[in-house]
Amino acid sequence: MAKAEITKRALAAAMKRLLPDMPYEKVSVSMIADEAHMNRKSFYYHFKGKAELVNWILDTEFKDYLETTPEEEEGWEVIEMLVSYLYKEKGFYCSILQSTGYGPLSSIMFPVIAGYIKDMFGIADESDPVIMLAADTLLASIFRWLLSGSDVMPDAFVNGLKESILKLSKEWIRHLI
Repeated sequence: MAKAEITKRALAAAMKRLLPDMPYEKVSVSMIADEAHMNRKSFYYHFKGKAELVNWILDTEFKDYLETTPEEEEGWEVIEMLVSYLYKEKGFYCSILQSTGYGPLSSIMFPVIAGYIKDMFGIADESDPVIMLAADTLLASIFRWLLSGSDVMPDAFVNGLKESILKLSKEWIRHLI
């Protein structure tokens, strides 16, 4: 691993250690650098500010995580793995969601979830309204669960999602007939 990559990962780890204990808005570049045992100059050599660091964490870690997903995993298994990953890093992701809203995390996760939904339904076009509705619904549900402070574990949450989707689908069909 290149030295720049090691430094970026050290700064990312420092940011992730700080966020569970304080709001994103209160974390300063100096605090991040101190936590990483570096100076501010080192931070600014790699990132323009803490928002760029957070975007790098979201982009890099999420992509790293996806690369570790076994190819035979699909559909709900991948959703459960994703939910477990977010739960493991709950303090960081909750802080980011509370301070920046759903946008930054959604922009990274939406294409991945939409791709799995596309494969589950066998739909060729990723802009199909069914895929957009399902992916948006899943993301919103995951983010709300994460922010709720619920003690529901990831596997139970995903099973509850599946049950809710089945129940909702049956009701919609019943009302359409």
